[in-house]
Amino acid sequence: MKAILNIKTSIISAASCCLISAPGIALAVSCGDIISTAEVLDADISNCAISPAITIMGPTGSLDLNGFSLSCDGLAGTGILLEGTTAVLINSQASSGIITSCDIGVSVEGSGLHNVIGVTTQENGSLGMSVSSSRNIVSGSINDFNFGNGIIVLGDWNSFFEVSATSNGEGGIIISGDNNQVFQSTARNNTFSGIAIQDANYTNIILNTTSSNNEYGISVSNFGQVGNFVTGNTAESNDIDDLFDDNTPACVGTTWYGNIFSSSNDACIN
Repeated sequence: MKAILNIKTSIISAASCCLISAPGIALAVSCGDIISTAEVLDADISNCAISPAITIMGPTGSLDLNGFSLSCDGLAGTGILLEGTTAVLINSQASSGIITSCDIGVSVEGSGLHNVIGVTTQENGSLGMSVSSSRNIVSGSINDFNFGNGIIVLGDWNSFFEVSATSNGEGGIIISGDNNQVFQSTARNNTFSGIAIQDANYTNIILNTTSSNNEYGISVSNFGQVGNFVTGNTAESNDIDDLFDDNTPACVGTTWYGNIFSSSNDACIN
């Protein structure tokens, strides 16, 4: 538990650092802009037909949604693309900050080390958020009611803290990269699994809540993974099983410990 608290503290400290490094500068941001300075939205961007609608280019680029929203034109293209390294996308307000009606709401690419904080993706076509680069931090992000998956993780060494993935048309949080961590997050009412570990090794799924998903609360696909830990989660009222390990035998590459659940596919799951 001490290790978990240390990781949590590191995530919060990193997020706080990035918030400080992205001061509010009231500059106009328009559809199709490539941002390489610190900027703040001062109005909604609606029906943008350019993809990506906004590109944030690190290391100097950052964008505060400031409670405003961005929408694409007809579920097409990418809403916000993070490129380069150490780009920042935040929503400093308690409400709104929504990226919607795109094919992919937010795409975290480039060389990584980006921060996405307090942003909502909603009603996007394929994905709420795609994370294909490495060593990024996503915190306080809401990824709900997307028509495909809420979040898909293809990169390595990413951290997700207090993230929500609810009522998505496919899965909640899908992990295919290695050494990723999901802490104190929520995945509910998704059509497939709440949190799915696919071809991913050395992944930590800790202190999350996954409930009322149409398949599994937390699932591990049959890829012969190694070094995964699923610990201290609450998984209840999922339609098939709360916890599911599809490997044969189960529980060899994934350690299941201290979880609260009602059903699983193997007695080795704890």
